[in-house]
Amino acid sequence: MFTKVNKSDILEGTKIVDTKWVYVIKRKTDSTIEKYKAQKVSRGFTQEAGISYDTDKTYAQMMRPETLKILLVIALHRGWAICQWDVVAAYLQASLHHDVYVSDINEQGEVEYWKLNKALYGLKQAGNEWLKTLQRILHLTGLEQCN
Repeated sequence: MFTKVNKSDILEGTKIVDTKWVYVIKRKTDSTIEKYKAQKVSRGFTQEAGISYDTDKTYAQMMRPETLKILLVIALHRGWAICQWDVVAAYLQASLHHDVYVSDINEQGEVEYWKLNKALYGLKQAGNEWLKTLQRILHLTGLEQCN
């Protein structure tokens, strides 16, 4: 997912993306605490367009709700089985095609630097990188994308 690097290993002029921890308390329907969650995210707004990411590669295709409804009606009419799956931490599965460096503060209060090998939530290009990864996986299973 990432490789620790020294600041001297990062090329001069390379933008280092800040990170932060996001803490969430998940609650049950009766408002009791189910679990505590912590997630490291990048502060993507600190990325520089054209340097940290390609400006034309920040989108991820979405399906319109109407399209999904039409597909479900067709499947129902033809008696097809409908399958669905959820990919846990989907963005974290996507490889990056740019060198992205992030900074973090360790327990001793010192700044550490990391080169990301996989996408991190908050990066501008994370959605697009996951889309490319998913398309590659689906293509390997024999599926073809509609025009």
